[in-house]
Amino acid sequence: MPTALITGASRGIGCALAKLLAARGVTVFAAGRDAALLDRLRAEAGCRTWAGDLRDPEAVLALYAAAKAALGEVDWLVNNAGFNNRKAPLAETGLDEFEAQYAVNLRAPYLLCREALRDMSRRRCGHMVNVISSCALHANETMGVYSAMKWGLRGLTGVLVKEARPYSVKVTAVYPGGTDTAFRAQPRPDYLRPESVAEAIASVLFAPADLVVHELTFRPFAESNF
Repeated sequence: MPTALITGASRGIGCALAKLLAARGVTVFAAGRDAALLDRLRAEAGCRTWAGDLRDPEAVLALYAAAKAALGEVDWLVNNAGFNNRKAPLAETGLDEFEAQYAVNLRAPYLLCREALRDMSRRRCGHMVNVISSCALHANETMGVYSAMKWGLRGLTGVLVKEARPYSVKVTAVYPGGTDTAFRAQPRPDYLRPESVAEAIASVLFAPADLVVHELTFRPFAESNF
């Protein structure tokens, strides 16, 4: 069975995916910021865990090195970590917000994809999944900084698809619609369950070897962004 490194795994989609993959026999290295929740995940699912802050680029590189040391090789990389501290018109945002969102939403997945591609291209196998957001498909007021990072990750992923293809390395961009997680200030039971999103991502990871899903977009019934 393959190994997997998942970021943003202490709660929400990442936690649900870590549990799902572990239950299916995948050796999972789960990363997040909340050490207590990661301890619970390790106890419940048997995942290897790492607690740290992806805003620090040295910590990101340390995470990848720790995953390799624990797993031997990283077969699947799932860049799921992300955050948006608030909604606000662009004129009311500050550079500190921009820098923090850049660090987690764009720089961290760039670094992890870079390190993974170096290893996967050498082995001529592997799969990278970037969980982006359906907001990267539209321009939404009050979401300027977050959208900029997610659009950037969308572009990076498109380039990665082409650069990884000669080495038989799969790359997938996932665009979930609204999901009912702690990412939101208020519960949204009409939105997707994290477990449903995890199932969709797992279907891509477990797809036949000759099938590559470059983009996967899905939404709850409550949304229609066409």
